[in-house]
Amino acid sequence: MRSFRSLAVVVSFALTSVALAEAPRAADPAPAKKAEKCEHGVTKSLCARCNPKLEAVFKAKADWCVEHTRPESQCVICNPALAKQGVK
Repeated sequence: MRSFRSLAVVVSFALTSVALAEAPRAADPAPAKKAEKCEHGVTKSLCARCNPKLEAVFKAKADWCVEHTRPESQCVICNPALAKQGVK
């Protein structure tokens, strides 16, 4: 009778282990959403051409291309490498 109890314990442990291994894991947290881009290829909330009120902010940071009236960091004319990142 004692060996039967031991066997029952081992079997129930094995079944529990299998059940835990097959149990669905908690879903991974949703991946961070990519920032939505505007028609200029810049993050919508940071595009000074879409949001003219941002002009003062970029000027205060000394990030303004006077010649092309846009932030220097978004000026694909002065910085052609930005075109590879999708900036227009």
